[in-house]
Amino acid sequence: MRTLTKHHRLLVLAAAAALLAGVAGGPGTAATASSSLTVALDWFPNPDHVALYYALDKGYFTKRGVNLSMKTPSDPSAGLKLVATNKFDLAVYYEGDMFYAGAQGLPVIAVGALIPTPLNSMIARPGSKVKTLKDLKGATVGNAGLPFDGAVLQTIRQRQHFGPKDIKSVNVGFNLVPALLTGKADAIVGGYWNIEAVKVRNETGKKPVVFRMAQLGVPHYDELLIVANKNRLKSDANYAKAVRSFLSGMVAGVNGARKDPSGSIAIMKKKSEYKQKDLAAMVPLTLNALASPTGLKTGCFSTADWKAFGSWMLKNKLLKKPVAATAIQTNAYMSGC
Repeated sequence: MRTLTKHHRLLVLAAAAALLAGVAGGPGTAATASSSLTVALDWFPNPDHVALYYALDKGYFTKRGVNLSMKTPSDPSAGLKLVATNKFDLAVYYEGDMFYAGAQGLPVIAVGALIPTPLNSMIARPGSKVKTLKDLKGATVGNAGLPFDGAVLQTIRQRQHFGPKDIKSVNVGFNLVPALLTGKADAIVGGYWNIEAVKVRNETGKKPVVFRMAQLGVPHYDELLIVANKNRLKSDANYAKAVRSFLSGMVAGVNGARKDPSGSIAIMKKKSEYKQKDLAAMVPLTLNALASPTGLKTGCFSTADWKAFGSWMLKNKLLKKPVAATAIQTNAYMSGC
């Protein structure tokens, strides 16, 4: 399943990054002119990409002189590697992975927030014992067995004053929704509230209980980012100009899509393989997630939030050493941040 795989990319970069330590990032090969950019998607086209496809459909990129191509790599987890080695000009990727990239010294930097709020969540099966976080005591929680999942569960235990065995953690791989629907788990960690929660509701006819990351005690982070090659931004003025133009088009796509839910649904019906019934609910939820919950201008980062999330990762041993937030993200290419 698309989301069951992509939502757990948080630690995948660690292995791939070792292969790239020391990459210098020479002249770009993917874009031969300032008007051409190729973007590596984090997964197959889906509601999370609605702003980009809306902007593409409405010509917001071409109006700004950008000839844009969006592709799903054969290995979607390799987005940062592809940008670091100049095989793609930009990538859609995740905040957590940027901290790993920083630890490895990869020449990549986040230049804009596509979805400025966490989509990851804990989803409880309709009719299960889990109605509140206190009900997790004695419950079985399915997860993909990745360190990020363990850090989320540990944060819940600490905040709820649970013992180490009060929550039963079950590794169900990436079969999160099936584990929930078959009763193998009372709840799951790793499903998105705009995607998996909709699937559960449409499959069961009942609304699941959803706990967002803030409720679980995880600091705010930007779910999806636009990532560029840091070295090329410094050495290639045409590339830097094209990135600025792309981000301007993205912002126009965000603002336009939010005002046009029906048009956004229609566009994603042409681009995504999701069922029409699912998209009718997923897209509007995603449009709501495009607005910064902290009031920042569209596409801009909060360095304070990045620092807090990095500190949480370090505290939960997802990082071995601190990574400076200012080294892995910048608002310099966004207008008006």
